[in-house]
Amino acid sequence: MQVAERLLGRLPDRLEPFRPQVGGDDSYAFRLWGGGEAMLLKVKRRSGSPVGVHFHRRLREAGLPVPELVAFDPRGGPNQEACAIWEWVEGRPAEWGPGEPCPYDEAELGQLLRRIHDLRFDGPSGLLGDDPSARSFFSHPGLVPASETWAGFFDCEWAARRYRGLGHLDPAEAALLASLPDRLSAQLNRPEPRLLHMGDIMHHGNLLVDSRGRIAAIVDYVESTAGDPRWELAWFDYYFTPSEREPVSPFDLARFRVAYSADHDPGDTIGRFYLIGILVFEKLLFYDPASPRGRWAIQTLKNSLRILGGTT
Repeated sequence: MQVAERLLGRLPDRLEPFRPQVGGDDSYAFRLWGGGEAMLLKVKRRSGSPVGVHFHRRLREAGLPVPELVAFDPRGGPNQEACAIWEWVEGRPAEWGPGEPCPYDEAELGQLLRRIHDLRFDGPSGLLGDDPSARSFFSHPGLVPASETWAGFFDCEWAARRYRGLGHLDPAEAALLASLPDRLSAQLNRPEPRLLHMGDIMHHGNLLVDSRGRIAAIVDYVESTAGDPRWELAWFDYYFTPSEREPVSPFDLARFRVAYSADHDPGDTIGRFYLIGILVFEKLLFYDPASPRGRWAIQTLKNSLRILGGTT
């Protein structure tokens, strides 16, 4: 209550804990009311972890569907955690399971994501956070906060040491993984990095859908990133391409890609590199290597490295 009062400049009429149906739990969330309006208060669980205000501001300025930021304090929490109050948006999380229809029009998301990716960010590649001039936080091991080159965002040497140490890769595979940013630097680096969402934008709690199935809001900007949009497109391929990993939720990738206007091939060199990135910087950190998903991920990593082995 004290945090809300300090941010609003007045005592809220009412405040209650709010637990999203899906999505991450890196913040304490509360629904509050003041002056007859509902709002959402989020207080980060860890000091130094950002809210993602810079990215939100860019989306808001571009007229994209994001909630209004009512108040923000980078150190306003009980232990100097970042906290923010947002406009309350009515809607349900864009979450669906195998066999269930996608709860929104894939073409609408394609058009929306293209508008995001057409924005530009001047400065280093990497995680944006709240203040791009002071990016010192870590979102995932192996992804650096800021890099002068996009290839440098991916610490493949760290990943190679980790997965060789765990026995997932042999010495030759680990050496190849470590060398990929340098080997592919000409294809990875672009003079004008684009803005990405980088946080499972297509599902979970990061899209809110209204009662008509329209996208009501984009939320959760913690992992927003300046870099190559093909990195984000690779996540769509990962989630919605059938594999032995797990059942795939229905999603019309073709309709999405036409609306996005992407000349995108997940099987080309960059597509394979980004699949490797998804596996080593995200999925293999959480998959049990003895589980079907873990075994699939390790074998897919090995196969992708073997295919890239002849890349110059």
